Amino acid sequence: MEQIILAFSSDEAAGKLRSMLDGTGYRVSHTVCHSGASLLRAAHDYDEVLIIMGFKLPDMTVNHVFENLHPGCKIISIVRGEHVEYIEYDRILALPLPVSRQRLVSAVNVIMGHIPAGGKERVRTVEEEKLINRAKLFLMERYHMTEQQAHRFIQKRSMDTGARVTDTARTILNTDE
Repeated sequence: MEQIILAFSSDEAAGKLRSMLDGTGYRVSHTVCHSGASLLRAAHDYDEVLIIMGFKLPDMTVNHVFENLHPGCKIISIVRGEHVEYIEYDRILALPLPVSRQRLVSAVNVIMGHIPAGGKERVRTVEEEKLINRAKLFLMERYHMTEQQAHRFIQKRSMDTGARVTDTARTILNTDE
């Protein structure tokens, strides 16, 4: 999956994101989808595609779009901080505003399964998954987060610091000891 579709009400927002993605090696569709209906039609043409959109289009929110997509589609939603909690699905990567080029490209690489430096795919080991799950459980117990909130917290902290998710989970667990 190297294809990206942009879906925003504003051509200006889409243009800024397109310029941020220039030179990354990903193919960004030349057409910007301005509605959920047009986005669903465009996504239907691909077996696998990444959609980058805001929280809401004139006719659908990111949650409604996700519910109507086929499984080969992934979504990054660029949202105001107060909208992050309204994203209902873990498989939607929420990226709070403001977004720098580095954070956007890092998010795209994460969702595409690439490591930025080498472009190689990386699969987590069972031990790494257990570590991440322990960190989520700690956050859920200590700070009364849902599993989804804990997952997003670790994911966002990892992106903000540039650390791997497993390193972030390890840090969270070590700060308690």
